[in-house]
Amino acid sequence: MANYINSVKVDNSLTQNPLLIIDGYAVEYETMNDGWFLLLEEDISKVKYLKKENAEKIYGGKGKNGVVLLTTKLQEREIANTKSDKKTLYVLDGEIISVDEYKKIDQSKIIGVGTITEQSAIKEFTSDNYDELIYVSTKMPTE
Repeated sequence: MANYINSVKVDNSLTQNPLLIIDGYAVEYETMNDGWFLLLEEDISKVKYLKKENAEKIYGGKGKNGVVLLTTKLQEREIANTKSDKKTLYVLDGEIISVDEYKKIDQSKIIGVGTITEQSAIKEFTSDNYDELIYVSTKMPTE
């Protein structure tokens, strides 16, 4: 696993250790080699990287070195096998949007998407109760 994350660091020109988010749970990069969890490269279905600027908007100081979002195959199967009764908040570039607006986002403009389940992070956007927050970052228009 460490070799795989190190390859993600190289691919994204990272010099510092990023925050790892595995199936919505934060894991410090430094603890990756402690042996407290077993995660093989073949268990991972999706990998996304949030650059420092977007990572800090979502994760605060913990995201100062960027964030690597990992989704496991097990998590995808669990999601597919359960009917979602989750209350989801959608945020586009720091602004709350509706689910309809979320579905209309031009996919070619997206530079990062993160799912946040930590209540403290969700409370930064709203005092209402939500189970998860989907944060979407888009490219800035060039002038």
